Amino acid sequence: IHTDGPAATLPYDFVRLFIVSSEAAKDYSTPETAAEGFNSGKATIGTGPYRFVSWEPKGDLVLERFDGYWRGKGPWERVIRKEIPNDSARLAALKAGQVDIINYVSSIDYRALARDPAIEAIKGDSVYIMNLQLDQRQVTPKVRALDGSPLPENPLRDPRVRQAFDLAIDRQTMVDIVLEGLGKPANQLMPPGFFGSNPDIPMPEYNPDKARALLAEAGYPEGFEIDLYCTSDRLPGDGAICQGLGQMLTQVGIRTNVNAISRTVYFPAQARKEYSVFMNGWGTLTGEASYTLGALAHSPAPELKLGAFNRIEYANPKVDALLEAAAVELDEAKRRAMYEEAMALVVADRAYIPIVQLQTVWAAKAGRFDFTPRFDEETLAFFVRPRG
Repeated sequence: IHTDGPAATLPYDFVRLFIVSSEAAKDYSTPETAAEGFNSGKATIGTGPYRFVSWEPKGDLVLERFDGYWRGKGPWERVIRKEIPNDSARLAALKAGQVDIINYVSSIDYRALARDPAIEAIKGDSVYIMNLQLDQRQVTPKVRALDGSPLPENPLRDPRVRQAFDLAIDRQTMVDIVLEGLGKPANQLMPPGFFGSNPDIPMPEYNPDKARALLAEAGYPEGFEIDLYCTSDRLPGDGAICQGLGQMLTQVGIRTNVNAISRTVYFPAQARKEYSVFMNGWGTLTGEASYTLGALAHSPAPELKLGAFNRIEYANPKVDALLEAAAVELDEAKRRAMYEEAMALVVADRAYIPIVQLQTVWAAKAGRFDFTPRFDEETLAFFVRPRG
């Protein structure tokens, strides 16, 4: 691999890249032919513990064991991954013996399973941080006065207003009540311990009285109205968190209309920048800060391949400079310090407001499997082992 300069994060970037044989894929290299080639298995080639058999869109993915796997034989002769979008249907399939293990157990079901000796629930921290994003454009479409009239300027650009949003959020209640304990309060855009997360950032304060005072100081003593958008079907509890946010913001004077919608509608509209205030779940899938800060916190700069998911036009020149310097800094200690400083600046600016780190629950028949939850929430057959 040849780069046009120092590429400090290159090994991390490869975490989410999959190598494809050019020989196997030579007839399926165009947008028109790729889907047919890879979905059918004609272009599929690899060295993993299981080999591809078949896949139906929104249906079953069927794999069979590859006995020549270099790390040793997998524990299962055949693996079938089923798509069951409905939470209740997944749990019913497990209880009926139609499936062996399920993911994304809801908080309500998790509480019930604690009383069921036949089912074992397995909980793990998730890589995903739910965060609130506040549009920084001069004119924003989904914010208005309480009487419905347009405001003369975008209040979300005022640091006092953004701080009021932050102070209005009771993160511990969000975890304890809304998520039934399946989460942790979040103070930055990555889980603790990841490369570039800042251990010195304190947990945000919950102070609704101070939030109201800041709104009044900013010129909104009666508050204003917003439309809050989020997904209702992407991550565990996303719709419930959104509803909880709406109630908390409304209590301090930010009248909130909650729109918890399907991800198929949400993400295209978000990409078109149709929202002013929206909640997102972001996972640092490489385990280091450039993946998150480079995508979200750098000002949009396609020529640098930075800011690709900055939908709110957040811009801080100091953050930009730190991220650009870190990208070419090969000294790991110096690079970590740059990311930690950038993270502190982003948190202080409050255009992105962290809310909670999710926890994910899997469930299986009690005593059958050993399974270690993954941060990225993936369920890989090789890591599900028979017990005993």
